[in-house]
Amino acid sequence: MLNISVMASGGGTNFQAILDALASGEIENAEVKLLIASNDKAFAIERAKGAGIKTVVISAKDYPDMDAKTDAILKALAEAETDLIVLAGYMSILDPRVIQEYSGRIINIHPSLIPKHCGKGMYGLKVHEAVLAAGDTETGATVHYVDEGVDTGEIILQEKVPVMDGDTPEVLQKRVLETEHKILPAVIQMIAAGTLGVE
Repeated sequence: MLNISVMASGGGTNFQAILDALASGEIENAEVKLLIASNDKAFAIERAKGAGIKTVVISAKDYPDMDAKTDAILKALAEAETDLIVLAGYMSILDPRVIQEYSGRIINIHPSLIPKHCGKGMYGLKVHEAVLAAGDTETGATVHYVDEGVDTGEIILQEKVPVMDGDTPEVLQKRVLETEHKILPAVIQMIAAGTLGVE
């Protein structure tokens, strides 16, 4: 059984996609043991409550000291016997200690075709605004391993999404999200089935 800890900051739609895939049997031999939210307003917390999943809020407000915050994250992950960390709209940069402790066992979903429109400051609607500003005819979503850079880890799976005439950042975001909700559970199932390795 693959023990998953999800880290989220916002609405948690990718978190919900994981829960739905587990409920439908699309993901087998895995269980979400923990949600770590970076703020107490994250709607992902309500989704976790509804699914009976333990939630810990570890915010910069409560832990202004980075080392103390990292200690709290590592403690929560260890208590959940975490095998895989999934960053699902997590807006904080992970401390290198977390990345080293779980090297090769952290994945992230990003709403573009990395290496385009990624890196520091590229999150949420900003990504889709950048795609439209560049005049790109296609965008997409990427699941990748997390390393100590920002969106620089090895790519696991990408899927393209067309950019349509008249798209606004909001419309494009919605279309890309649908793809995120497909490829993130698909990668988790690959890991749970042993067809994609985690160290």
